[in-house]
Amino acid sequence: MMQLCRIPNYYGPSPQERNLRSRRNLRSNRTLRSDWNSYQQNGNSSGVTLDFSPSSILGVARPSRNIPEQQNAFAFDEDLHWRGEPIEELAMGALVTAQGIISVRLHSSLRVDITVDKAIRIINHKSRIIMALSSNGANAALIHPSGRVYQYGSRVEINTVDPRGNSKYAKMWYKGVSFTSEHCALVYLVDQAGTRTTTDNFSDMEGDFSMPVFLSTAQYGPSTISEAIKLLQNVQYWITEEGVENWVVNGIRVSQTSDGLVRVGRGTSKYSIRTSPKNGTASLTTPYVHCTASLGVGSGPGGMATTPHLFVKRGERRMHYDGQTFIVRNAGHSAGFDENNQLKVY
Repeated sequence: MMQLCRIPNYYGPSPQERNLRSRRNLRSNRTLRSDWNSYQQNGNSSGVTLDFSPSSILGVARPSRNIPEQQNAFAFDEDLHWRGEPIEELAMGALVTAQGIISVRLHSSLRVDITVDKAIRIINHKSRIIMALSSNGANAALIHPSGRVYQYGSRVEINTVDPRGNSKYAKMWYKGVSFTSEHCALVYLVDQAGTRTTTDNFSDMEGDFSMPVFLSTAQYGPSTISEAIKLLQNVQYWITEEGVENWVVNGIRVSQTSDGLVRVGRGTSKYSIRTSPKNGTASLTTPYVHCTASLGVGSGPGGMATTPHLFVKRGERRMHYDGQTFIVRNAGHSAGFDENNQLKVY
């Protein structure tokens, strides 16, 4: 039997402010909706911005312009439907928000947010993709039209989107891979012995759970603004002969090609994130999980259309979904649902 459990949807104050704020009369367990609205109103307002145009001088801050806001693809209204996240229209380059977060605004409606302790969040507005990595690197999130991935510690939870209304769920954990579907009354487990029925709970990943992943262990808030400004003034920026723009922000490398493809690397190659607004592809690689996703529109060789997909790998455990078939693998055993939503054991 399957039960859906809500992901904790509050991210609390910054570590520097917890002691002070705990003395105040603050209500506990704030909802994601109220926190998200606060972040929209305060976190996206411009504090300091750097102009990365070729004629600018790096490290010289200037007050941001009063630029009209526009509604983009990612945020929730009161009914938790996407209604658009306000960002500064025409704002390009990097700035520090009122919440002490460095925000790199790229062309093709992409944005990379970085905290002073290297938490990362990438928003691809055109393709409706969000990816996040926690400051300690132990948690990650992928929100994509083909599905959602939530990795926390040694567990990975997956929710695939079925256009026919029969979403699939999977969980990679120490016992193996549990999976089920929205219209299935049973939960199955693929372990070292094979495939059998079991009972399990799955997280409800309907909301924007990338925010808790991004900020839960991060340092942010007004107290980090001065540190963020110092990091911003030390940003490195250059353009290659091929037209690839490159930034190094707080030790994190961000690059964007002329067609919009963004690559973000933290430290070594163990942490790598990339997404493209052109074909809706996304990939996220950490020591804990590797996942890729695509929209299936011109993402094949030579730009040929392919089927949408979501692929997730952790150790020897895998999940692959191509829009019709859903297959999980573990310890040499495979099982899943076919195009008719019937259980298949391979």
